[in-house]
Amino acid sequence: MDTISEETGERTTFQLDLAELRGTDYISTEKKEIKVVEQEAADQDRKEKHGTKVILRKLTFQRTPNEIKFSESMARRFLINQMADEFEVKVNNQPLPEDNALIGVEFDFPTDYTDEQMPNGITIEDGFGCESICGDKIKWRIRFTKTPIDTEELRGVSVFCGIKVAQTPFFFNLYGGLDGQHGQQYISGQIKADYLDHLMTDTITTERQRINWELAECQPLEQWGQDRMKSLLTIWKRKRAEKKVQLITNKIGEFASRLDCLPSTERKTVKKAIGNLARIETLSDRQFSDLSNAVLTAWETGRLRQLIQEVSEVGNMEEGVLLSLLAEAQVLNALHVAEAVKSKLEIIKGLQKRIRERELENAVRDYIADNPWLLSPNWDTFRVEKSLNTLVREACNEAGLNASEDWKGRVDLVLSSGNQLLVVEFMRPGLTVDRDHLHRYGDYIDILRSKITGNTGLQYETVSGLLVADKLSQKTGIMETLKRLADHDMNALEWEVLFEVALSQWSEFLDVLIERAPDDQRLAEL
Repeated sequence: MDTISEETGERTTFQLDLAELRGTDYISTEKKEIKVVEQEAADQDRKEKHGTKVILRKLTFQRTPNEIKFSESMARRFLINQMADEFEVKVNNQPLPEDNALIGVEFDFPTDYTDEQMPNGITIEDGFGCESICGDKIKWRIRFTKTPIDTEELRGVSVFCGIKVAQTPFFFNLYGGLDGQHGQQYISGQIKADYLDHLMTDTITTERQRINWELAECQPLEQWGQDRMKSLLTIWKRKRAEKKVQLITNKIGEFASRLDCLPSTERKTVKKAIGNLARIETLSDRQFSDLSNAVLTAWETGRLRQLIQEVSEVGNMEEGVLLSLLAEAQVLNALHVAEAVKSKLEIIKGLQKRIRERELENAVRDYIADNPWLLSPNWDTFRVEKSLNTLVREACNEAGLNASEDWKGRVDLVLSSGNQLLVVEFMRPGLTVDRDHLHRYGDYIDILRSKITGNTGLQYETVSGLLVADKLSQKTGIMETLKRLADHDMNALEWEVLFEVALSQWSEFLDVLIERAPDDQRLAEL
């Protein structure tokens, strides 16, 4: 330990050996000599560097602590300390993270109390509630996180006396049978109970990590904490359910057109069922949204209607029953999607047959252009981009595509997803591609890229090309040209290969859906 006096500037460095301090005697009243390593006399100039540095050596860890996790735990432990003047904690010379941002607060009490919920006699100061327990003043703040606190020893409420931790996080010795008990995984709180330090009895246990709650002086605080914890867990459960219901209300836009297609009585039933799902505390917001969508899909397809009707009518159905319903709803949702994928596969096979028979007329190519997802699940997020029609026409003219009879029968398809642009050229089946076709295709993509780059207001960062044609490998001497184009993200596929890839990818997607419920006969039949 290295310490410098603020009053005199005197510096002392000494060592303490833990094994020696513990000794071999069970109880000993003998004094232990402290080994002074260095001592320097008072120095006025040194006073500015006052403070104490504690260095721990020969620590034994089964594993090295994770720096981020360690910083998070220190932030919780020293939250109160850091509110004190001139008290700062750093880890590897980095300040501790802000506790409020660290834990992702969803509800913050007492601030988030409604007027009806606010306890009598409480005032709020800097986010902390100020109360009196049997004449002794305390300050407290209890927050619920958005997601469970993954480190168990950080869950609960800490008690501080001054800036010292008197009680590590706990739940006021409450065990089981609590309304909203699941909420304990989300709690992080602090209580300032300075009065405990001024009692005649030492209320903190020998290891200085917890309060002796068996003492009469501590029991009023314990009782207050138990009452407050029960109340807050009940409020949390209600607020969380309300928030989940609000979540579906906010997201109702994505379901609006589907709900509007239902008769009013059916619409009311589905909404009530979804509201009851919101009361399942163990569901995350994402799970709630996904499963609500699954229930709606099941209703639309005429499945599970009786069970969904029961869910809407029973106020407190057991969680296990609801979760079994949700599991079935998920299977049915997968079945619904699988049926759609199966239809796509049948359509692709029909298009493939037309290609083989050279019957891909313009109407069919236009259909592919309007439904690009048919040819690949990877294109499912792409939409037809029509805002670039003028630039596309200009690029076509400059590349000479419109001047060639071979190119006049093609179909342009410009797709976008985020900042990515995909330009697909469908050439007439049966046409043998030559070098001139490929050069014009390459010039077209390059010109279009230049035009898009020049229009700095467009958000596209990448422009890729795909040429779909026949007989790419039958013309002598064009393989090197195809390779050079591919190196610049201008790819080419034969019609037959495009459909084979599409069938393979959608079939794999169907396999994944079936794997979600391998024992379900309905999915197996697909």
